[in-house]
Amino acid sequence: MNEQEPKNKIGMKVYYDLQSGNVIVITPESAGIVAETTWEQDFKLYQALADKVPDSVGMIQLEHGAYMLDRAEGGMVARVDLATLEPLFEYPPKGGEEPQPPEVSFTSQISELAAENQSLREENNANQLALMELHMMLLNLMPDAG
Repeated sequence: MNEQEPKNKIGMKVYYDLQSGNVIVITPESAGIVAETTWEQDFKLYQALADKVPDSVGMIQLEHGAYMLDRAEGGMVARVDLATLEPLFEYPPKGGEEPQPPEVSFTSQISELAAENQSLREENNANQLALMELHMMLLNLMPDAG
C-alpha cells in the first residue's frame, strides 16, 4: 500500500533524538479515511522537527491503539530506549509519590509477566509429572502388604 493511500487506522509516530532518545514530537493516531504523512511532510508540519537536522532524528511507528492501558493511566511517551527502540513512559505521580524516571510501558510489563507465568506453568506441570513418576516407582519398589 502506498503511504499516500487512505487508510482506516494510523498509529502515532514517535520522533526522537538519536543521541538521547528524548521525544521530539508524537504525531496523533487517527482513524477514518486518513492518509499517512511522510517523513518529509512531518518535518514541514511540526516546528519542533523543522528545527532539527533530519539525520539526528529517529522515528518509531506504533500500531493504532497500542499502549492504550498506559495512556489510560496518564502515561506519556517520554523517551525511546535506544537499545530496544521501545517507548519509555512517564506516569503522573500518585498521592505524595515522587515523579519516576521514564520506564517500560505497563503493556510491555504485562506481556513479560504473562510469558513468565506461562513458563512457570509449564515448569510446574513438568515437575508434577516427575513427582507422579517418582511416586509410581516408589510404589513398585514397596513389597505388597498382603
